[in-house]
Amino acid sequence: MASPDLVSTQLQAAGWTRVTFERFDAEMRVAANLDEAIEFSMALGPAGEIIRLAGDEGLRKMDQVVAALRELLTPAIRPDGLYAGSSTWIVTARAP
Repeated sequence: MASPDLVSTQLQAAGWTRVTFERFDAEMRVAANLDEAIEFSMALGPAGEIIRLAGDEGLRKMDQVVAALRELLTPAIRPDGLYAGSSTWIVTARAP
């Protein structure tokens, strides 16, 4: 589902018509605070995956990765949580 062209082609191949896409961008709250955001990034995000794939070397650099995440994410903190941009497509199609 990497692009509207791919999704449109798949829907049309399945018989759907008048396929349209409306992009919807919004900021979303991704964590209650900075520590929660870092914990999430390390558990499910790409930062944690890189550390796991790097094995012992990744474990040795974990403190550096956490520090980099802290620096990167700090500007996104608001009084009610940590926010990031998000984007999605609203897809509409008609059954024949």
